Amino acid sequence: MKKLNLLLIVLMTLTLSACKKDEISKEMIINEGIDTVEINTSWEDNGAYLLVGEETITASKTGDIDITTLGLYEIEYFANFEGIQYLGTRYVIVTDQTAPSLELNIGLDTIEQGSSWTDAGATVTDNSLEELTITVTGTVDTSTVGTYEIEYSAEDSSGNSVSLTRYVTVVEP
Repeated sequence: MKKLNLLLIVLMTLTLSACKKDEISKEMIINEGIDTVEINTSWEDNGAYLLVGEETITASKTGDIDITTLGLYEIEYFANFEGIQYLGTRYVIVTDQTAPSLELNIGLDTIEQGSSWTDAGATVTDNSLEELTITVTGTVDTSTVGTYEIEYSAEDSSGNSVSLTRYVTVVEP
């Protein structure tokens, strides 16, 4: 009876071992990468692969991103093994989180009382390359001595804003 039990244990062990050999683990691995990218900057696809046991199979892909357009993009990776297609998905977000750049134009910021003042304005640029409008608030009373604030502000379509202040001083002649 002991020999029969021993024989059954050996047969079961061999049977279970054979089953495990047929079960090779398969996993689609998406390589680490940057999944949020600022508009109009570069993005590199780090790809994906199918891990079959210890073997790697490079995955192909469909889809791409447009770094000039805000949005959510989907990249699908696929690889075949023994007639079965394995899939993985990467989502990439193109965002605009950078405020526009605003620069004061060179101008005359100290004038004599009673003379005229011409606003030299400001220049705005944005990483989204969109054309922005500058809003100007404030006035200069050239008949009254004092320091006046002229504020320039701009906002891009993503809600990023910037402002600068020009100080104009009116002095006695």
